[in-house]
Amino acid sequence: MKCKLSNESRVDKVGNGILRSIRRTKQRFACSCIALAVLCFAVSAFAGGEPLFDLNEVADGVYIALARLKHGVISNAAVIMLEDSVLVVDTHSRPSTAYSLIDQIKTVTDKPVRYVVNTHFHADHFRGNAAYLQSYPQGLEIISSEAARQSILNRGLPRIKADISRQNKQIESLKRELADTTDPGRRDELKQNISQTEQYLEELKDMLPAVPTMTFEKSLTLYSKDRVIQLLFLGRAHTDNDIIVYLPKEKILVTGDLLHAWVPYIADCYPYEWIHALEALEKFEFDKIISGHGDVIQGKEMIILWRNYLTDLMAQVAELHGQGASLQEIKQKVDLLEYEPHMGLDEAGTGLRAALDSHIQKAYRVITGDQ
Repeated sequence: MKCKLSNESRVDKVGNGILRSIRRTKQRFACSCIALAVLCFAVSAFAGGEPLFDLNEVADGVYIALARLKHGVISNAAVIMLEDSVLVVDTHSRPSTAYSLIDQIKTVTDKPVRYVVNTHFHADHFRGNAAYLQSYPQGLEIISSEAARQSILNRGLPRIKADISRQNKQIESLKRELADTTDPGRRDELKQNISQTEQYLEELKDMLPAVPTMTFEKSLTLYSKDRVIQLLFLGRAHTDNDIIVYLPKEKILVTGDLLHAWVPYIADCYPYEWIHALEALEKFEFDKIISGHGDVIQGKEMIILWRNYLTDLMAQVAELHGQGASLQEIKQKVDLLEYEPHMGLDEAGTGLRAALDSHIQKAYRVITGDQ
């Protein structure tokens, strides 16, 4: 397996520029120690339980690990077989989930995982890194954009503390509801939710995720005997550090959350630049997309849908703001629910209608310069 800086036309033609720098960090020893801190809990978290993913082959040696939605298990991974190793894209929100997928990977190959890619800094895409370092301590590289590595350090890790506080409040709320509920079915459901949230909280308290050991700025190409894997930064989009993975021979894209099958999450996004990134994505020659959430996406319809939605969102909010409407008035007048039937439901079973208020607020902050 080889990695190479790439400035060839197949990368340049989508407007990504060339790789300016590649940085390796010598942190394996420290990261292995970090991983050991979560090992005891992580190994036992789902021991004896059912698999957390459907590991489905979408091309020869290329799999989607499709999340079976449950508490703390909401994001997919891509598993790509190489000549003598395995590459995994994204590692979920906690090490125990990653350990579960590692066990499933071992059912289809005895090759070791040698490359882990984090598409961006959000929790459900990097917090399981330590599980791979613990399982494969020799020669593992965790790859991301340089911007993603910095965001993991500066934003991703501090958010763990905020998540601990949030889970504590959620447990308190669930216990209050349990105390006031008499329906046996609902009580059983609440007890299960409390147990799952308490398990997640305990793992969060011990969590010290491993950070990427290899970074790039614009593009990085990995060469295996029969496979070429391109890692590309298309510009700021869902976050300021999203990358995609492209397999040109197999005509497969792995998009993280730059595009997926649910409603877009836009809290950290750059909407105007996201539109341009989706336009660039549409130019790739591909048949299938393995995304961060939801099943395999066929064709370009979802790209067009998201691009049109973001364009309409920004245009409607900008026009109403220009007419002097307040934020509350804009929320009442924006009309985007025509998109709802075409967007999937998230892990809570909610769709665009539930997210639209936050989308309008984000668009308003961007347009008014207050973000």
